[in-house]
Amino acid sequence: MDIIMPSRSNHLVQRGTVWHARIDVPADLRPAFGNRRILSKSLRTGDKRLAQELASTQVGQWKAEFRAIRDAKIRSGDQWREELARAAKTHHSQTDEILLSTMKGTLGSEYGSAPLDELREARDEVRDLLEQLAQTMGIPDALNDWDAIMGKDGVHETDRMHQLREAQLLALVQGAQNTWLLKGDEIGEAQAIAKDPSTYKPKSPISSTSIERFSEFYLTQNDNVRTRDVYVAKVTKLSTWLTTNGKELNFDSVAEFLDSVGKQRQTRTGYLAAFRRYHEWACRYDTYYRGIYADAKNPFDNHTHPKVGANAGNNWDVYKREEAERLHTAALAKGDTDLADLIVFACYTGCRIEELGRIRRETTVFDKDGTPISFKVDDAKTKAGLREVPIHSALLPMYVRRLEAPQGSHDFLFASSDKHKHGLRLNALGQRFTKLKRAEGFGDRHVFHSFRRCTVTQLHQNGADQSVIPYIVGHEIGLLTYDLYSDGPEFSKKKEAIEKLVFNFT
Repeated sequence: MDIIMPSRSNHLVQRGTVWHARIDVPADLRPAFGNRRILSKSLRTGDKRLAQELASTQVGQWKAEFRAIRDAKIRSGDQWREELARAAKTHHSQTDEILLSTMKGTLGSEYGSAPLDELREARDEVRDLLEQLAQTMGIPDALNDWDAIMGKDGVHETDRMHQLREAQLLALVQGAQNTWLLKGDEIGEAQAIAKDPSTYKPKSPISSTSIERFSEFYLTQNDNVRTRDVYVAKVTKLSTWLTTNGKELNFDSVAEFLDSVGKQRQTRTGYLAAFRRYHEWACRYDTYYRGIYADAKNPFDNHTHPKVGANAGNNWDVYKREEAERLHTAALAKGDTDLADLIVFACYTGCRIEELGRIRRETTVFDKDGTPISFKVDDAKTKAGLREVPIHSALLPMYVRRLEAPQGSHDFLFASSDKHKHGLRLNALGQRFTKLKRAEGFGDRHVFHSFRRCTVTQLHQNGADQSVIPYIVGHEIGLLTYDLYSDGPEFSKKKEAIEKLVFNFT
């Protein structure tokens, strides 16, 4: 029969009058195809032009299958080690139980004194286990070599048993190699695990690949890059800790990890928020993780944290009015006008530091005479944070002064003196404030955010309408009717409330 060799460009080969599609199987994928080096399929046509079209489709399917197998291995991460260790441990245990039961009380001679019939019976039981293993691992020929030994004369039963154990190790390794496409150092590692499963230490089921995919997915749901990076860093830290300590991912290991990062309630709940977000994603989109945890109890639920004492609170301490005024005076004494002005803005608006950093001419609202009357917060942590804040009459002169000396190409009121990967404009000012407040005797529970609490406290104590305050500082009311459907109070109501603030900044 005449055979035309395949063309590399179209993967065609002609046998007789019929064309076949043909492709070389990559060496690392051959175990998945029964160690075949070539895949070939009849196209059932003698028309070369039609064969070319059919071959293109068939080769595309083969290549897609190659990619799927490789992708599956990448996603599986450490799964093959875990499954091999589990299988080896099970079969070693079953075999040892049979042998120890048979050999009990027979030590003392070269081969032991157990009757040969009992040894043969034990051998047959172990062979049955090996046959089951071979079928499970997809290597039906695993017993051929050992069965050949069985037919030899002059071989003691204990030697046959030793050969059987060797066949068991070979079956475990070959099965893992074929199933998971192991190569190079992985094969040597598989041999070590098959021989002694205790050499395998559990590694994190949270692979670096899945973390990357979670990171990409997060930005399709939330464009806050900083929050995404914080979540990714926390999940990565847990994964590294699990691998380093050889811990399985379960409730107990998560509790131990939380204890290792600290006792602060806020710190612990922050980590759990990241873990739950990853867990939710992985149970949907990560095949390996879903296979383990989709039907199991969530290891990140039902953890407890301090409710009393120094570690209980998750709110920062508030600055009293006179303390805010003292910090403003200290900033002026150091000649840091930007920081002093920032403190005034914080107290008269209740804004977060980065909300202040994004105030610019574009977000400023003017009256018909061109006087600024408010500004809009157009980038916030929550939907409720997107709001319009009236400009306090005491703040207006400073607001106008800064508006007339804009900073940067977008006319910001405050200059950004550094570059931060998360777009934090006032990072340097925040660091200067930390040094200032420490110099004034304030500890870690007093931060810049504490001015926000100071503003809310002053509004409350000075008689501002309590239903209006959340709309000034950007808090949710907690009632669906208001949070989802209401546009909030009239501007005049917010202006009236914010004018209740009284500070003595000199």
